[in-house]
Amino acid sequence: MSRPAKQPHLSQKRTPTGVLVWIIRDGAHRTSTGCRVGFDDKEAQRKLAAYINAKYQPPAGLGAQLLIDEVVAAYLKGHADESKSREFLVATAKPILDWWSGKRISHVTKTNCKAYVKWRTAQHRRQHPNSKKPPVNVSDQTARHDLKTLRQALNWYKSEHDPQMIVPTVSLPKKAPARRDYWLTRDEVARRLRLARKHGQTRHICRMLLIGAYSGTRPGAILGLRWLPSPLSGWIDLTSGTLHRSGTAERETNKRKPPVRIHARLLPHLRRWHRIDSKRKITHVVHYLGEPIGKLRRAWASVGGGDDGPHICRHTAATWLMQGGVDLYEAAGYLGMTPDTLWDTYGHHHPDYQEAASTATSKRAGKRST
Repeated sequence: MSRPAKQPHLSQKRTPTGVLVWIIRDGAHRTSTGCRVGFDDKEAQRKLAAYINAKYQPPAGLGAQLLIDEVVAAYLKGHADESKSREFLVATAKPILDWWSGKRISHVTKTNCKAYVKWRTAQHRRQHPNSKKPPVNVSDQTARHDLKTLRQALNWYKSEHDPQMIVPTVSLPKKAPARRDYWLTRDEVARRLRLARKHGQTRHICRMLLIGAYSGTRPGAILGLRWLPSPLSGWIDLTSGTLHRSGTAERETNKRKPPVRIHARLLPHLRRWHRIDSKRKITHVVHYLGEPIGKLRRAWASVGGGDDGPHICRHTAATWLMQGGVDLYEAAGYLGMTPDTLWDTYGHHHPDYQEAASTATSKRAGKRST
C-alpha cells in the first residue's frame, strides 16, 4: 500500500555557494522561498502559507452540501482581499463563521437567520477597557450587515465556482429608517471646536469637524486627505481651491467621491494648516502628532460626540445646504449624492419644501348650487 502524499512543507537546501535556504517541497516540485535558514524563518512560513492558499481550489458541484465555512473562506480569499472594504468584510464575516460553522448551505433558512439575529443581538458591542459606560448590545442592523456579507459570499461563490448552485434566500432584519434631523447646528459645531482646542490630544478633531461640515466628505475620505496628489487617497489643491476626495488611481465605487470646490469659510483654515504642516513636513491633512489616523472613536467622544460619530458632519453639510436654499442638483453634486436621496432625507429643511402645497387655495369654477 502506497504512502499518502505529503502536504506542501518547508525543507532546507544548501546552495552552490554554501548558504542554507528554505524551499517549499510539494511532491516532486521544489519552489525557492529566497529565505535563509535562521534569518528569514518567519518570512519562509508566510510564503508557505501563501503557496498553500494559492493552491487551494474550492470544491464545486456540491450545492446545498457545501459548508458555509468553505464558502465564506473562499469569498474572503478571492474577493475581500482585493476589496477596498476588506476590513469591513472580514469584521462582518467573523461572527458569521462563529455561528454558522459546521452548517451547510441547506441550513440557510428563515428560521436559522432569525436565530442568528437573536444570538448576535445578545452580544455586547466592543468598548474601550477603561470605559465607564454600561455595556450596549449589538443592534439588529449590525446583524443585518453580517447576513448581507453571507449573502454576498453565496452569490460570489455561485458566480465564480459553481454556476449550477441554488443560492438560498438569506432573510434579513428590517432595515432601519433613515435618521432624520441628525445634524449639528452652527452653535453645536462651535462648542465642539472649543472643546477640541483645549487639549493637544483632541485638536485634530477641529480639522475633521470643519472639513466635514463645510464639504460633506465622508470621514474615511477626510482621514486619507493629503497635501499633495496621491494615487491612493484624496488630496487638497489650494491653487485651484479643489478638494479631491479620491486618489488619482482609485476606482469608482458606489460611494461616489467626486472632487468638490472648497468652501469659502474652509479655505482660510486649510491655508493656515498647510503652512503649519509644511514646516514640519507632515503629509496628511488630519493627523495626530504628525502621524496618519485610522479611527477617531475616543477623541471624538471626548469632545461631545458620545451619541454620534464623525459621519454626522456629512449630515450637517447636507442640512446646511438645504437650509441655505441651494439648488437641489448643485447640492447633490457637491455632496456626491443623488438628488432623490438628498431630497428624501434632507429636503424638509429646504425653504421651498412643500411651498406650493402650503399656499395653494381652491378656485371656484362657478357659484355653488343650493
